[in-house]
Amino acid sequence: MNTVTNFDTPQLLAVAAADYFVKLSNEIIEEKGKFTVALSGGSTPAVMFAILATDDYASKINWKKIYFFWGDERCVALDSSDNNAFNAKNILLDNVPIPKKNIFVIPVNETPINAAIYYEATIKIFFKTDKPIFDLVLLGMGDDGHTASLFPYTSILLEKQKLVSEVFLAEKNVWRISLTEPIINAATHKLFLIAGKAKEPMLDIILYSEKNTQKYPAQLIKNADWFVNI
Repeated sequence: MNTVTNFDTPQLLAVAAADYFVKLSNEIIEEKGKFTVALSGGSTPAVMFAILATDDYASKINWKKIYFFWGDERCVALDSSDNNAFNAKNILLDNVPIPKKNIFVIPVNETPINAAIYYEATIKIFFKTDKPIFDLVLLGMGDDGHTASLFPYTSILLEKQKLVSEVFLAEKNVWRISLTEPIINAATHKLFLIAGKAKEPMLDIILYSEKNTQKYPAQLIKNADWFVNI
């Protein structure tokens, strides 16, 4: 079952998301000894990252026990401003005491198919299982209803065997690498961060309309928490 919390401003949403991250990471580290998270790109998570990098928040987090992955990535240069990992590195990871060995960037310097193969292997090796379970996957939602790089009417939406897949967006002439629906849904916690009045119509469709997951891929994700400002 999805839970939806609406915040008055994007800043309040980001603060709540940062508080959620601190609380959940500490609880799971106490329980399991480590916390695994797949990050997302976008402007709303970036505000959350900036909050987590402040002394007040960073001091509450056991960075040595947190392991960062990414939910999806554009096939652009690793130091491009369009690279999700590069942005997270600049805003958050370079500003907190996290060991480099705890950071697992999607290797988009490889060909798209090899990047997907390598990243899936990396995840399986880290978790020591063919059925890994992230503690948290952060997600966004596009105006077209996509999440991660699960775009409408793309072949990745039908993928049930691979955990990571390449996907080509013809209208944008770009390759992306993404976690697939099975591994996202397997995560213990899934948190959507959605800000902007323009996204309200699509949010209503995703949450409350009849399922059409080919047209509205975010409907594929089950039992998520939604933090929204609309």
